[in-house]
Amino acid sequence: MMTRKESEWRVQFHKALANPVRLEIVDFLSAGEQCQCDVFRKLDRPQSVISSYLNQMTRAGILTFRRDGTRKMYRIRSPEVESLIHQIRDLARESTGK
Repeated sequence: MMTRKESEWRVQFHKALANPVRLEIVDFLSAGEQCQCDVFRKLDRPQSVISSYLNQMTRAGILTFRRDGTRKMYRIRSPEVESLIHQIRDLARESTGK
């Protein structure tokens, strides 16, 4: 049986993905590590919104980042997380007939 802490982590993980813009961020980062500034440009949303989403997904264990001088470089945290995200995307395509 799962512990309460594990259940709470799962809830936070799923909540972090439960937003179309956050899913766009994950899709963009699926191509590989990207500078935070490139994420801002790609999604054409307020910088404060994207920063908040990146922080939320980092806290949830979906993303990680490293500093490169003054730049923050984001990527999907692990191959396991990336695989799970791809499986969910494939299931969505299958379920919607695309």
